[in-house]
Amino acid sequence: MDISDAQQRAEKLRDEIWRLNKAYFIEDKEEASEDVRDALKQDLIKLETQFPDIITADSPTQRVGAPLDGRLPKVAHLTPKESLSDSFSHEELVDWIDQMERALGKDSVPFEFLTELKIDGLNVTLIYELQKDGYFTLLRAVTRGNGVEGEDVTHSTKTIESVPLSFEIDRPNPPKYIEVSGEVYLPKAALDDLNQALPEDEKFANPRNAAAGSLRQLDPKVSAGRKLAIFCYELGKETTDALGIKTQQELMNVIQEMGIAINTELKLLKSLKEVEKMYADFQKKRDSLPYDIDGLVIKVNNKQMQRDLGSTAKAPRWARAYKFPAEQKTAQILDIQLQVGRTGAITPVAHLSPVQLAGTTVTRATLHNADEIERLDIRIGDTVVVQKAGDIIPEVVEVMTNLRPKNSRAFHFPLHCPSCDGELVRPDGEAVHRCSNDNCGAVRQEKIEHLVSRYAFNIEGFGKETIDELLLQGLVSDPADIFYLTYDVLINLPLFKEKKTENVLSAIEGAKHVALDRFLFALGIRHIGRETAEILSTRIQWPTSSVETRHGASLQNQLTMFGDTKKNIKIHGISMADIAKTLQSVTAQELSAIDGVGEVVAKSLVDWITEEDNRALLHKFENAGVIAVQPEGSHAPQTLTGKTFVLTGTLPTLAREDAKKMIKDRGGKVSSSVSKNTDYVLAGQDPGSKYDKAKALGVEVIDENAFTLLC
Repeated sequence: MDISDAQQRAEKLRDEIWRLNKAYFIEDKEEASEDVRDALKQDLIKLETQFPDIITADSPTQRVGAPLDGRLPKVAHLTPKESLSDSFSHEELVDWIDQMERALGKDSVPFEFLTELKIDGLNVTLIYELQKDGYFTLLRAVTRGNGVEGEDVTHSTKTIESVPLSFEIDRPNPPKYIEVSGEVYLPKAALDDLNQALPEDEKFANPRNAAAGSLRQLDPKVSAGRKLAIFCYELGKETTDALGIKTQQELMNVIQEMGIAINTELKLLKSLKEVEKMYADFQKKRDSLPYDIDGLVIKVNNKQMQRDLGSTAKAPRWARAYKFPAEQKTAQILDIQLQVGRTGAITPVAHLSPVQLAGTTVTRATLHNADEIERLDIRIGDTVVVQKAGDIIPEVVEVMTNLRPKNSRAFHFPLHCPSCDGELVRPDGEAVHRCSNDNCGAVRQEKIEHLVSRYAFNIEGFGKETIDELLLQGLVSDPADIFYLTYDVLINLPLFKEKKTENVLSAIEGAKHVALDRFLFALGIRHIGRETAEILSTRIQWPTSSVETRHGASLQNQLTMFGDTKKNIKIHGISMADIAKTLQSVTAQELSAIDGVGEVVAKSLVDWITEEDNRALLHKFENAGVIAVQPEGSHAPQTLTGKTFVLTGTLPTLAREDAKKMIKDRGGKVSSSVSKNTDYVLAGQDPGSKYDKAKALGVEVIDENAFTLLC
């Protein structure tokens, strides 16, 4: 990128950041998440760092907050307001401390950090004036605004019960004015109450927006009814100096002396290791807190050090906001390529500029299908919003068209498979294109990779390159061929030495007795994922018996050259022949009647077993000695049929996975979120926000003892 391209990109970023900031800070609308606004700002910072000549005085990186909208009176701050610089990784904190050490000199006193929770609310400064009777009374409350002046919200701030209207402070030579900054927030429970009373199109998306909207009400009666609260964390410089405050910790104690609320979760820490521990602890606890947080705020405790370090144009050098991993980020689409799945489905994948998302580096994101590309109007070169679906799979959720470069390119779905050049077809009623070639190499590779994967047969030692080599040499053609591999075949593969070969053969032998749900999932039948496979394994009547199979006597004997060392052994399980017979005998109507299966899965399963090649595959598994084992407890009484459970907190004796298994074995369902359709919330120690939501919705909350009785 040259300076001309950088300048054009920077101009688009500035315009978009100011547009989103205006919507968020003034109009109380969330057109993009804070994660997205942060990501755009970080992009602009990188550009301006690389090309300092493109920095402008009105850049969002040089100023605080957003313009005022004129509805409320403008008021000048006694002292300019600063915002915090953000850090998103341990390495960035290390760099920050290194910068401070270099600025102060090597002989400086070791740092102590006062570390607080970063409350997600609206920044407000309270100004108290000293009266003749020695009391300070609330003169004014002002939003941060642009850092120089803000909006006068005194009328609504006075309705907040945790804001004292007056106080007395036992300090010599008190100043004329005391300036206290804090965060006005709306507790989560208060947001739920507020949203229940509002029409659907007026509900608030999050507590921060609700707090801002409530504080900006022209009628203080409206604000009073919304249960706003405040946590304060800073005093103006003149106030601090006048009161002779030496440390940030002392400053927080003084605020408490005034009768003003602070967040008591703060800690005085002496190392980054301690900071990281607090960060990890609250990242786990954040959902269970009664208010929203999005990270920690770390401040140098010593006030003299703070003064020596000073500030940049907009942020103190002695403080950092250490934010939790973003749930959304922005990235640029560098290319769009096609990925072939095990069912022949063609998935377009965006190749992205690297971005840190939810703690990992993301360079690819699914675009789902051609319709999704058209719906979002995704083009190569676009800046997009990326998130992790269920915190696992990165996906593109929005295109930021205001940042679209002139040279962006539309993506046209091809007519042929990128692997085998077979014709792509799109069946009626489906959004997905599929390769029509039954012998497509990419499909075969995906099927084998799926079979050996963690939640299927879980056979270690088969990476993508190994499977590719096996297919290339014609040593395997379908998933069952994995169980026919020999020492002589594997030892000649790249990277396969004697020890690895023995380990892989041992893993193959051990995988021949596989849980039924894992086996059904391993088959790669369309629409049958792990959950559905588990349901099918417990709800269909599978015939179990003592199955005689040819099984290796031992790995060492298998590796010898002295003939056939395998022997007949009996295993209590389900033979491949019985699996084939059962699937052929059960009807689509019977399958679709099973709770959690439905017509689509039923048809897919019936269609699969109807194919002669698939029945031959089962026969091939049987000849290899593969036996499905019914999981223990799958014949438990169906006492929880039709009941939906949500789990939260730590149970006294049951591991969470064990509790889930008990529910599923007894015909119940496990959901990840509480709704009006939830029957029970199973709560242990330290329950999270799911407990609060259950109480609000009137969902029955039970402990482990009550759960055991239900089972």
